[in-house]
Amino acid sequence: MKFKDKVVLVSGATGGIGEALVKQLSNEKCKIAIFSRREDKLEKLSKEVNKGKSECVYKKCDVTKKTDVENAVKFTKNKFGRIDVAFLNAGILIPNPIETFDGSIITKTMEVNFFGNVYFLESLLPIMKKQDKSVIAVTSTLPDRRGVPGWGAYGASKAATSWLVESLRAEAKNKYNISMITIKPGAVETPMIKDFERKGSLSSEAAAKKIINGVKKGRKIIQFPMIPVLATRLSDFFPPFVYDKQNMDMLKGEGYPKVEEK
Repeated sequence: MKFKDKVVLVSGATGGIGEALVKQLSNEKCKIAIFSRREDKLEKLSKEVNKGKSECVYKKCDVTKKTDVENAVKFTKNKFGRIDVAFLNAGILIPNPIETFDGSIITKTMEVNFFGNVYFLESLLPIMKKQDKSVIAVTSTLPDRRGVPGWGAYGASKAATSWLVESLRAEAKNKYNISMITIKPGAVETPMIKDFERKGSLSSEAAAKKIINGVKKGRKIIQFPMIPVLATRLSDFFPPFVYDKQNMDMLKGEGYPKVEEK
């Protein structure tokens, strides 16, 4: 699909991949509605986009609040009359070490990374079902099939996201011509992982380019970079006794907090 003249909604728009997506979409001659919790950054980004080839509007939105999400979708629909593409990108990353295992971290992470997407889908689908063609692209993560030590909260939220999108994909396409796309990035240089160094990570700009190109080509799953994709998918086939012998500290990554037993 082409983005020209399309109405594009972007959540999590003021940082990392979301911000990079918005900036690149500014050259696509489309109409963009952007959302995040940081209204000052939304305003600044919107002004920057409006200097380019696209039109941009914004509204503050906390994805953990269902009414905020409903209002964001209504705002976009009322402004532009339709919503052709939605990039659901809001997310948080909080370590959850076993030594101080904390269920509240999982609750908070699920509220943002999973239920934020659920709320958007609930509001977007009734609109998109009435259109001739639509796209919903949801950001998950590359390692979404096996648990990564120390990152259980994040991984669980993203695995749930991948499962949900997968469960909707066939029906959404066959019944309503809505393309459901799962975005599975490996390590990307974003504010979210600034304290957790990842070797070989992509820039946000490079990640956004791959995502936009993947949507244009009609990909159902967009995953990158290639070497981590191959390594991750290979590890998916490891039997548990092999997977469990991997270096835990290496899997957690540099910068993972050292904590004492609770």
